[in-house]
Amino acid sequence: MNPFRLSSLPAVAFTILVSSLCMHRAAGQEIGLTPMEATEVARGYRAGALELKPVVNEKGETIGRINDFIFGKDGNNYVALAVGDFTGLNGELIAIPFNSLKLDDPSGNIILPGASRAALAKLPVFISKR
Repeated sequence: MNPFRLSSLPAVAFTILVSSLCMHRAAGQEIGLTPMEATEVARGYRAGALELKPVVNEKGETIGRINDFIFGKDGNNYVALAVGDFTGLNGELIAIPFNSLKLDDPSGNIILPGASRAALAKLPVFISKR
């Protein structure tokens, strides 16, 4: 047998082993996605369907109107609520956490529990920089 073939055999075997480990590691990465369930998505709310809808408190008083949505880079979502002018086109905007709204009230209203016009007027005005 050729001595050159025998001396290069360990180097070739090592190269194949290292290459296969690198390829396995790259191919073995998993993406952290979960499958969407169509029934859960169907029960959700489209942003466009909520835009310009009035927001009321527990007493049924209109306290604002949904103007826009803000999706934070930190994963938190907010609603830009127009207060002061209930057409939703003018007035001042305030940002409130989206999860503070009660969307599934039997009355069909979007409710912001514990809110009043006076309390919302004291919140800082939301100014979009984008």
